[in-house]
Amino acid sequence: MDGTMDIAQAVLQDQISRQEPIHIATEKGNSDIQTFYNDSTIFVTGGTGFLGKQLIEKLLRSCNINKIYILMRSKKGSPVMERLRQCIKDSVFELLREKKPDFASRLIPVEGDITELRLGLSYQNWNKLTQEVKIIFHVAATTKFHEPLRAATIHNVRGTREILLLAKDCKQLKSFVHVSTTFAHATQSRASHEVLENFYPSPIPPETMIELVETVSEERLQKITSKLIEDWPNTYTFTKAIAEEAVRTMGKDLPVCIVRPPIVIGAYSEPAPGWLDLSSVYGPTGVILGIGMGATHVTLNGDVRLCYAPVDYVNNTIIAAAWGAATEDRDAKIYAISNYRCKVSWGENRKIMTSPDMRRYASPKSIWYGYTVETQNKTIFWLLTWLLHYIPAYIMETVYFLFGIKKPKEIPSFIKMYNKIYQMALVYSYFVTNDWIFDDRNTVSLYNRMSEQDKVIFNFEMTSINWKRLLLVWCLGCRKYVVKDGLKGSEQGFKKQKWLRIANFVFMSVYFYVLIYCVYFCLKLFSKLFGL
Repeated sequence: MDGTMDIAQAVLQDQISRQEPIHIATEKGNSDIQTFYNDSTIFVTGGTGFLGKQLIEKLLRSCNINKIYILMRSKKGSPVMERLRQCIKDSVFELLREKKPDFASRLIPVEGDITELRLGLSYQNWNKLTQEVKIIFHVAATTKFHEPLRAATIHNVRGTREILLLAKDCKQLKSFVHVSTTFAHATQSRASHEVLENFYPSPIPPETMIELVETVSEERLQKITSKLIEDWPNTYTFTKAIAEEAVRTMGKDLPVCIVRPPIVIGAYSEPAPGWLDLSSVYGPTGVILGIGMGATHVTLNGDVRLCYAPVDYVNNTIIAAAWGAATEDRDAKIYAISNYRCKVSWGENRKIMTSPDMRRYASPKSIWYGYTVETQNKTIFWLLTWLLHYIPAYIMETVYFLFGIKKPKEIPSFIKMYNKIYQMALVYSYFVTNDWIFDDRNTVSLYNRMSEQDKVIFNFEMTSINWKRLLLVWCLGCRKYVVKDGLKGSEQGFKKQKWLRIANFVFMSVYFYVLIYCVYFCLKLFSKLFGL
């Protein structure tokens, strides 16, 4: 190893070197799945999102694709072609740019909108797609957990109906993949039970749901939402469950399948270890980042199996699923991606994250000592949030104000930051305090059907992951793509953590002494005032 290379850079460099067998197998270009995709025209919705970008990158890098149509809408005055140009500047395409410099010529933006009837496509574009497209990947969805019911339904249910109508019109369709979520049927009543790779009864028929949000007022919808979603934690999982029913009923005569990804995190290996974008910061990635940077000191979760998977494994599953749907003469299959067989719990993640070994990779930009207190009780979480987040934040804001200290640009308002952390914790609390057994037998069967060459190129076998290493790569990805510290100064960051540990001990000792004294003083004053 180069003695001048930072240990963080060395880890990712070593992970990159492990891609070599993938590149060698890919360059042969004759595997079963590569042959299936040969010279295909593909249509992708959600192609500019976190999952969609890496899917497109992997397809173009590993297969001989004719062209990929991407559903896009104009945004903030930027036409779709300009949005595409901006999109392909993302670091996810760096390896592809090196391997296939002309890849952009195979990407064609199609102006439309998943929330519009007929996808907002012009008749000309609709006809062009139905004549040329052979494979459809429906990735687009609103992933906001508490989106108003109307918006969630329009995006996730009606949007799925419209893309299925397009699929029915496609003259050469070989495969249709609908991307759902493992949590679509992770209802409260199924907690601690098995969630099978089956179609479950829909909470409400898709057409009925669509008609409801198209005709009922927003005020009325808000009043009946809690009753409608009932066993589901939010409108996201509720509408994704209904969307699966739309695929089942409308896709009976089509080569369709459903892929259920879990929580999607940064890449394990491809195209670059740890790759993620800012949209993935919300959720567990944000928690990991907050702990590592010394911003988050209270987490709300139980010691349950946290179901997550790296983005490259998710997209390898999606790519293989399209091949599976076209080559299996059976009813529509559901492929769930689960790490249940790997027995990875949130508690184990936290122990690794705060271990001395992991602190060697601390960012020099960390703002405080990285530690966290866990609880699964919301009342205790609220109390600890005030003690360890809000009150210290108000103290720091006051100090900065009184002494006229200007905060570094990378340090936001402490109060606003902790408001976001608190709200995000509440949103995800359902998923980190409940446990489900996610069946993945169809996915394992799909993997076992693949050739040895395809298993190398499109690996999605979850038990092949070194989970401790994945967590390290995940953390370093946060440093590289979010904190953007250049993966330099790890030794400085490690030493900084040692000093911050001492500072944290001193601060907390004084802080709790003063806090206890203030409480004692207030109780004494209260007693005198009321003669107790």
